[in-house]
Amino acid sequence: MSMPHSGKGAPARLLLRIGRQELDRLDELASAATVTAPLDLTLGWCRSDTVIVFTLARIGGPDAGDPPGLIAGHLRLAAAGEAPVFSPAEQQEEDARAAGCPVFVSVTAGRGKDAPRRIAARVWLAGKWHDLAAIALEGEPDAELFVGGAAPGLAAPPPDRVARFTSAFGIEAYQRLRRSTVAVIGAGGTGSIAIPTLARAGVGRLIIVDSDHVSPSNLERMHASFPEHVAARTLKAELACDHVARIDPEIAVEAWVGRLPQRAIVEAVATADVVLGCTDQQSSRLALADVARRYLVPAIDCGGLIEGANGRVTGQIVQLVRFRPGDPCPHCRKMIDPLRVRQELMSEAERTALRATAGSAPPPEAADIPQIDTVGYITTVSGTLAAGYAIGWLTGRFDPPFERMQMNLIAECLDVTNRRQAHDPACQCRALRGMADQGAEAAPFTPPDHWPPARRLET
Repeated sequence: MSMPHSGKGAPARLLLRIGRQELDRLDELASAATVTAPLDLTLGWCRSDTVIVFTLARIGGPDAGDPPGLIAGHLRLAAAGEAPVFSPAEQQEEDARAAGCPVFVSVTAGRGKDAPRRIAARVWLAGKWHDLAAIALEGEPDAELFVGGAAPGLAAPPPDRVARFTSAFGIEAYQRLRRSTVAVIGAGGTGSIAIPTLARAGVGRLIIVDSDHVSPSNLERMHASFPEHVAARTLKAELACDHVARIDPEIAVEAWVGRLPQRAIVEAVATADVVLGCTDQQSSRLALADVARRYLVPAIDCGGLIEGANGRVTGQIVQLVRFRPGDPCPHCRKMIDPLRVRQELMSEAERTALRATAGSAPPPEAADIPQIDTVGYITTVSGTLAAGYAIGWLTGRFDPPFERMQMNLIAECLDVTNRRQAHDPACQCRALRGMADQGAEAAPFTPPDHWPPARRLET
């Protein structure tokens, strides 16, 4: 794998992501007040045509078990209350250190008492220093990026249409939403309500991913869908994009026909502040959690189903699962049936061929995938809740109070439970946190050859 610059010069934007564990470690070091020398950093990275995303894998130097391609950096702790700037002496020292590296990341971090974290960072790339365009610190949407020693400018005042929102959450919350990006994987039942909920609240940029078109069975569950969309075989991503434009044409929308973990989709999602999984498929859930872990993008997976017996509905289940970078993966949580994943990743042609060659005893993979029964009001509840918790994350007003929440809409008091599940000591997922592209060999699966290439829609 080539280094980030690849002879292309600097991209339009450079983004630095830091996870919760590393931020907590920074606070410990700052409280001890014993660190004066620069701290070594180990970072992963991901490059698209327009953005390089750097992910802080570790405060510390390289480890013998690291995958190849990780890059080095330095971090300095600014004194309490001081602006995070690079002094002339520090700049000279960093120049000498970076000169021997194709890529090097230099960070200064500090914060005052009861004040947001302040970050100044630059990247040595293609033979010169480049300032960051953005930072994404897990759980700290109020963090400030200083560029050239200057604090960020004031945000624009909110429009009247979000007056109720700003009355409840504050003007600053709306301004944070406006500079945030949310990726939504799946624009069907749950995604079709999550997307407009985010748009109406004021999220400034949406990445919408779906590989399918509107079908007759979608009409009962899918918001903004009508029979004419079935007749025209309208793409779900296209319909969602149009819906957002009618709500607020100033929202930047990046719509993709594709699936995780196709390369173009991973590159897009790695730039998001939060990602919502709205497909309710086990293979998609695996890919979602992998992206959250390796690229340090917090995620919420949502879904719903109906249970019944003897002609009676016994359960109407809504499930939300939090996948922060440091959370247990779906395998640790015993959420994955390997057979179901293999079925989801097979094409219908492969399934038919398997039946034909197996004769009277086809393998389990040849069976049809069991249908998950659900209805519109269940997917609406699930998608709306997921969007609401994403808004809490993005504004810093509240966090999802669960790891894996399940509720039964027809049980007494909804029978809400939080299934806390620990890491499996045998699982390697914790070692991959922040490894970005460099941890790709440990990805749960690669996109099957029969998937059409991902393509971006014109918006």
